Amino acid sequence: MNDCARFPTALTRKWANAHFFLVTTDTHTLLADTLAAHGYELIDAEFVRARKLWRVFIDLPGSRFGVDLIGLDACAAMSEPLQDALIAAGVDYEHLEVSSPGLDRALTRLDHFRRFAGATVKLTLAPPFNGVRSVVGTLIGVQSDCVLVDASPSPLPIPYANVARARVVPQFPVEKT
Repeated sequence: MNDCARFPTALTRKWANAHFFLVTTDTHTLLADTLAAHGYELIDAEFVRARKLWRVFIDLPGSRFGVDLIGLDACAAMSEPLQDALIAAGVDYEHLEVSSPGLDRALTRLDHFRRFAGATVKLTLAPPFNGVRSVVGTLIGVQSDCVLVDASPSPLPIPYANVARARVVPQFPVEKT
């Protein structure tokens, strides 16, 4: 029995239904496929209904901090192909923002949790797991269908189905004076 099998898991992954980031599977797939055709990876996508604005966060597959950083040129280069794909699919929008994932990048797939093992992460859990709604700790990795986080006092296996949101916590070196 793996560590995660001992704990209850959510029956279904809960998707946030806030007005600003409801993204349909079809549009998400369209964006991901368009980016993949150009050598990029879709990290996240948000739609702000009130402004008819798409926010698309891109990266290079397999990149880590300090390696293969996404710059303004990459974002600008992907803007036109994404616009063309949205228009061709008949997606109603007025504005498009293409951005790097940032220092506090979202972890949106299990392979991201593997890739960023060793980073400090903040997880928001829904439904709560063993009464816990939020966890901050060092990401150990993935085991079976669990995300392993080293949170005091010991490593915690969290069912992936309970992870509603996950972000890397930026770490800045402290200068000694």
